[in-house]
Amino acid sequence: MKILTKIILILLMAGSVYSQTASTYFPASTGYKWYYKNIPLDSNNVPQQNLARYRVDTFAVVANYKGLPANVVRIKDNLLTINQNTPYYDTNYYNFQTTNGWKFLSVAMLPDSVPIPGIMNFFRSLENWYSMYRFAQAVNSEYVIVQKDTTISYDTLTIPLRVKVKSKRLNDETVSTVNGNYLSKKFVTTFGLYFHVLIFDYPIVERPDTTWFAPDVWMVKEVAPSVNVSLSSLGIPFIFNIPGNIYELTNPNVGITNISSEVPGSFKLYQNYPNPFNPSTKIKFSVSENGKSKSENGVLKLTVYDALGKEIKTLVNEKLQPGTYEVSFDAHNLSSGVYYYSIESGSYKESKSMLMIK
Repeated sequence: MKILTKIILILLMAGSVYSQTASTYFPASTGYKWYYKNIPLDSNNVPQQNLARYRVDTFAVVANYKGLPANVVRIKDNLLTINQNTPYYDTNYYNFQTTNGWKFLSVAMLPDSVPIPGIMNFFRSLENWYSMYRFAQAVNSEYVIVQKDTTISYDTLTIPLRVKVKSKRLNDETVSTVNGNYLSKKFVTTFGLYFHVLIFDYPIVERPDTTWFAPDVWMVKEVAPSVNVSLSSLGIPFIFNIPGNIYELTNPNVGITNISSEVPGSFKLYQNYPNPFNPSTKIKFSVSENGKSKSENGVLKLTVYDALGKEIKTLVNEKLQPGTYEVSFDAHNLSSGVYYYSIESGSYKESKSMLMIK
């Protein structure tokens, strides 16, 4: 009986270690794609749903990068639609060692126009691999990822600065997404710039980013708050805002989909379906080659309005080839009532109403 108990305990311990293994939180094969909705936050951290864009990441390849084997993730962000044909322009690099997820950190906390000589070179010197996500870290136990001091000169001032990146693993949390619910590891990583005097750090700017990771999926949600920065306390008359965003999993169907390449005889806007709906519906429309209806640059715009005529969201605002398309409209954050959707391309304009009932 004692031997059986020991075996069970060993198996339970092994399972516990495995559940914290960092690599199990990342997709196993290249070609995996993540689709995110990118919701901007204003200076008061209020989500701006009507300005939402999209982001697509792809697990491109495994290759050595800056001395470590890296899972290379290509990124394209701020897309009007999920299916927008835009090249990938940014890259994240991840490495996994036992229970730690490493990331190559490109530090750009300040814009290029910051009027402090040498500060951008100092920030670039911080670019390196760091053990960002420690999956076996005790809950609520803070750890420092990187800390580095420098001294900068401005006019007659000599200013001691400290950069510190620290993180904390919080309790696991279930995140609801369009793809289902994920029990996720939750981290809060704070990027900070401080005025450092003796043993004291006086914050100039701190931004706590919260990220959720699910097994085999990686990031399912991220909240990077908007922060206002003032250097006036250092005697430097410079104020700026670092914009914030919420990234949450979505799916390709949220974007515009070409459902037929057959050239229609005219522009047409169809009734949404289902109607009434809760909380999402689909809107279909046809794009023609009719020159009298097309705008000079071929851009088509599809917009949703509330009953008072206030613009709620622009679903399409791009140049489209002739064909029939379908786009989804998600109204989970709106109240019940009548809404209108309108399509416009050159001289062609058409509107229809739809009803959302919760």
